[in-house]
Amino acid sequence: MPAVSLHLSQKILEVIKAKASAAKIPVSQILREAVEQYLHEEEKRKAKERVLKFFKDKPLGGKKGWENFHRERTGADGCRG
Repeated sequence: MPAVSLHLSQKILEVIKAKASAAKIPVSQILREAVEQYLHEEEKRKAKERVLKFFKDKPLGGKKGWENFHRERTGADGCRG
């Protein structure tokens, strides 16, 4: 993996080193996992925004479209029994 320089306050660095020592893992692993988690959170946030936009844009033709869809699916489920 390529090396990266990172500027941290002394206090944060001491906390990270203490956690790394307690967990018996390298400081770089803690930093790498933190960055990966941050990037994953951004992906989750964007996915949530897409879902909320979908519902905001009145899927299935709004309330009337939803009622028609629900009626059709309920009828189809009733035929399975």
